[in-house]
Amino acid sequence: MMTPLAQCDALRPAVRTQEDVDAELLKLLETKGADPDFWSLKDRDRSDSAHRIFQYPAMMVPLVQRRLLEAVLEARPDVRSIYDPFLGSGTSLVSGMHFGLDVYGNDINPLAVLISRVRTARTIEFSIGAIAEQVAATAKADGRKTIETAMANREKWFQPEVAVELSRLRRAIRTCDNLWVRRFLWVTLAETVRLTSNDRTSTYKLHARPAEEIAKRALSPIAVFGELARENASSFSTFRRRLGEAKQIKAFKYVGETEVRVGDTRQVLDYWSDAAPFDLLMTSPPYGDNLTTVTYGQHSYLPLHWIDFKDIDPAADIATLRTTQEIDRRSLGGASGNAAWDEAKLLEASPKLKRFADGLPAKPDDGRSRLIRFYRDFGASLDSIVGVMKPDSYMIWTVGNRNIAGQQVPTNLVLGELLEGLNCKVVTTLTRRIHHKRMPDRNASSATMREEKILLARKVES
Repeated sequence: MMTPLAQCDALRPAVRTQEDVDAELLKLLETKGADPDFWSLKDRDRSDSAHRIFQYPAMMVPLVQRRLLEAVLEARPDVRSIYDPFLGSGTSLVSGMHFGLDVYGNDINPLAVLISRVRTARTIEFSIGAIAEQVAATAKADGRKTIETAMANREKWFQPEVAVELSRLRRAIRTCDNLWVRRFLWVTLAETVRLTSNDRTSTYKLHARPAEEIAKRALSPIAVFGELARENASSFSTFRRRLGEAKQIKAFKYVGETEVRVGDTRQVLDYWSDAAPFDLLMTSPPYGDNLTTVTYGQHSYLPLHWIDFKDIDPAADIATLRTTQEIDRRSLGGASGNAAWDEAKLLEASPKLKRFADGLPAKPDDGRSRLIRFYRDFGASLDSIVGVMKPDSYMIWTVGNRNIAGQQVPTNLVLGELLEGLNCKVVTTLTRRIHHKRMPDRNASSATMREEKILLARKVES
């Protein structure tokens, strides 16, 4: 027969450990992912959450990120903030907005910050469609032919009449008083630049069209801008309506905090001290140095020349437009002089990376050199990122395994080892096939990435 004290112990609720939460979350993910297409999404809404206001490289899928978030929040309803240190177009953050989370992110690319600031704004101007129409009308009525950019080699990238119309749009946008309105219009102009420049759109690297093809193109940036503005305004209206239906809008304002900054992930401790630590990380880091994988900077170079940097971020540096490769050079693995982990520390932290690197030729500027340079920077970034996360916080990493010299880099396994060396635990790894993500097929180092790995990790409480 049980004693009274034993009876009380039997009735007392069991303490829910973090390992119990891990197990619950793992079960949720396995249940949700029983359908192999649950994470892969053969069919999806491309306008979801204002996703396509600019064709940014290698964007994540909003619905997939929401499904991941839903599972984490079911197991950990105490999560209030989400952080993305490799922001891109802001998909992680807008996904968090569907759940009313405080959202924070940074990126070294000023265009990524601009796009994300537009998408994550707490308040927007609902008459933006009408405002954009007026901007297009003002530009159309502008008879001046003054060119509003000082970019070098402009004639290579823009036909004369295209440059004139882009300049008229730029002048018209500057007349708008509301900062969010201007940012929305700058993003729309950025996509207009992408579609009307002489650059090919089949690759993220800058590559001019043949002269005979350029001569046949008859484009009006003002007309393109007007059409894009209507689509973008409609997309934003739908996004905000869905946030309202989810009760994430009060008095026309998003209920959570949103903050997006220009910043290098190797120094996040320096500029997130006011907001950190964060509850949850969700991100998709670069798969390698930008110059040999996805050239985010080159893709942004032409649009950024037509945008007022003062409207992006006080930290946005106009010197990033010094060359077509400057943004990519400043990114992870882009410059050997950046402060980073040394090679010995890196290879000790990841035996799998060492084994892979040792199998590559060791010539200057070859695949091995680029690999080590990138992961030295990436390791330093992880060190910094983990430092702004709360103890026992979850981290969701979506990564792809690129090829070097015909061999596949085990990115997910290397990431797991690096995280474990920083007092983190890999809870599980999911696989999703890529049906829709636009990848640079003509870039041999990344053409084989047809699936992604999603690592769920947790920072272990020290």
